[in-house]
Amino acid sequence: MGSFYLILGLVFSLIIAIVALANQETVTVSYIFGRADVSLILLIIGSAAAGALAMGLFSLFRGIRSAIAYRQVRRRQEALEKQVKDLEEEKLFLEAELNKYTSITEEEFAGEEGITEPADESEIEKDNDNEDEEVKD
Repeated sequence: MGSFYLILGLVFSLIIAIVALANQETVTVSYIFGRADVSLILLIIGSAAAGALAMGLFSLFRGIRSAIAYRQVRRRQEALEKQVKDLEEEKLFLEAELNKYTSITEEEFAGEEGITEPADESEIEKDNDNEDEEVKD
């Protein structure tokens, strides 16, 4: 893409040079502070150069402003990534604490009530059968 702009600039410069060579008369230019007689060639080339300089300065200003904005966005992103990492570490810590307290509470509950869990479903069925027989008696 850069070569396209280079070729376009060269073509534009060539057009300006042809127009300037075709207009070689001397013209009077009025300024705020006076008048001057200059060659039309110099006036055209000078105007083109002043326009190119102005566009270059505007482009430079925009580039600097974009670089500053990019740097701020990058710093903000790094800060947010650090915050996410810290929050993930805190989440893992809190989950570990919760699991620790949950397991302690379950053990205390089972120990206080004297409740033990059956080993498998066959023991549950046996308990149900024994209860049915007691009810019949």
